[in-house]
Amino acid sequence: MTKKPNILFILTDQLRYDFLGCYGARFLKTPTIDSLAEQGTRFETCISASPICVPARASMLTGLDAHVSGVVHNLQWLRPDRKEMGVKSWPEHLNDAGYRTSAIGKMHFYPWDASEGFQDRIIAEDKRHIHIKDDYHDALVDSGRAKQHASTLEGYHENKGACFSDLPDDLQVDRWVGKQSANYVRNHTFDQPLALMVGFPGPHCPYDPPKEAIRSINPDQLPEAIPETAESKTHQADFLAAYKREWAALDYEGFNASHVKTIRQYYAAAVERIDADVAAILSAFEEQGELDNTIVIFTSDHGDYLGDFDKVGKATFHEPSIRVPMIVTDFRKTAGDVSNELTSLIDIYPSILRWAGANPDPNARGVALGEATEGRTIVGTTSQGSMVRNARWKLVSYTNGTTALFDLGADPTEQTNLINEEPKVATQLFNYLTSSLVDSIAAGHSDLLVNEVKETPPHPFFNRDWKRQYPSKMGPPKYGK
Repeated sequence: MTKKPNILFILTDQLRYDFLGCYGARFLKTPTIDSLAEQGTRFETCISASPICVPARASMLTGLDAHVSGVVHNLQWLRPDRKEMGVKSWPEHLNDAGYRTSAIGKMHFYPWDASEGFQDRIIAEDKRHIHIKDDYHDALVDSGRAKQHASTLEGYHENKGACFSDLPDDLQVDRWVGKQSANYVRNHTFDQPLALMVGFPGPHCPYDPPKEAIRSINPDQLPEAIPETAESKTHQADFLAAYKREWAALDYEGFNASHVKTIRQYYAAAVERIDADVAAILSAFEEQGELDNTIVIFTSDHGDYLGDFDKVGKATFHEPSIRVPMIVTDFRKTAGDVSNELTSLIDIYPSILRWAGANPDPNARGVALGEATEGRTIVGTTSQGSMVRNARWKLVSYTNGTTALFDLGADPTEQTNLINEEPKVATQLFNYLTSSLVDSIAAGHSDLLVNEVKETPPHPFFNRDWKRQYPSKMGPPKYGK
């Protein structure tokens, strides 16, 4: 019998694709992640269709689009009766396939200590959630420290969120997650194959590396920000209001090129440190003699503007927000490759099931990574609006009334809105978006189905006092991928 591969799923938080060496960045060094790309497959265009932390993570966990699961905002989570509907998380599938499933770091589940199918959890939640008493909190308390709001750190307000963490190296949150993950691997017996998900809280803001880390980044080599546009300005008021709230307590009025350069320098330094943390985890697999039987997937839940369009963070559907790295390295058959197939974070779900030898899930809406996707169109939704994107075109429609069409082939930085100049393309994409969303509404409310109406007599449905089953099972999607 062929030995099942270990699966190492590394998920960074808010890492844009073009801040890695293997995606063309020459202003920082990411040798470990670059090596994964050289030995595996680097997917050139991977999309986070719902570029907000919780919606993106719910989609990866369940294989359902945000507009099917209903998780379109950071204050929402999966329905508690999802199992009764037939919605299984990928770790639940892998548990059935004989794996030990473990999650270390940030997962962003609600409740934050829910298992969602993982058999083991070591938790270090979002850097902004300073009141959560997770395992990282316990480690800080044991050392005589506590979580603190980044507003107390050096440079936070002056640099618009870029600041220095004063914690010891081993208690920096990403380093702590990396070490916990490496130690977990070293202590695993591998009498079962391991499916380990590692969630780094960084390089998400606050952009808070230790002071010495920024010395390796020359700020003069950093790329300049994409200019704002008439379309992007329609989102500016919401962006400014969001960051003034308590979670960030930042005023981005007066955001300028100097702030952008500083933020990018600190962010790049945090990325370099995560690269070293990934190296430590891979070394632990190698020490155990298991690396050559391990499939590694490296990605992020969404990107970060880092000053593009005069913003930081994510949430709208511009490329710096939705483009993420996607690297898959199967150490059983290393061969460097670059894929130009249009891929999505939702593709992780069917891929993991395939690698593990688990049965396909009929509800999954993604395409296993590596499969041909010629002509693919991706639909995304958040509480702010919807997007439809193919290899060339992107159409966006927001709740604030903004609608835009971009020719990404000719205009990759989305400077020119062609919604009025290309009515035929806009209509085609609007029609696709409508079909997909209508289908998703039906799938998202499949719990309401009363399938017994279609039965033929004799059947209890036709008798008095028949009891309706609730919730009904979810059915497979009708429209595309």
